Amino acid sequence: MENQDFKIGIKTVWFLVAGNLLLMLFGALAKIQHWEFSQFFLTVGLMLFFSTWIIILSDMVKTKIYNKKFWIMTMFIMPFIAIIFYLIQRNKLIRLGQKF
Repeated sequence: MENQDFKIGIKTVWFLVAGNLLLMLFGALAKIQHWEFSQFFLTVGLMLFFSTWIIILSDMVKTKIYNKKFWIMTMFIMPFIAIIFYLIQRNKLIRLGQKF
């Protein structure tokens, strides 16, 4: 487990997270305002969200992190929040996982 990076760069993962949140918020606002192109933004935002979710879930499964069952369960219960908190705490979880 020497290589602690994602298959793609961490900056790319953060870009995907920020992109899907912005697209989904803009799509929701467009849907509230009844704009014609709102469905496009919601669809692209959801596709980015699911791709990010799969990337992070596979990282959780492959990497030895502290309290792995909790984080995987959280990904299914609160996916939007879990993705952001996991990315923030990832290095600390890896260090703790190597101790135990």
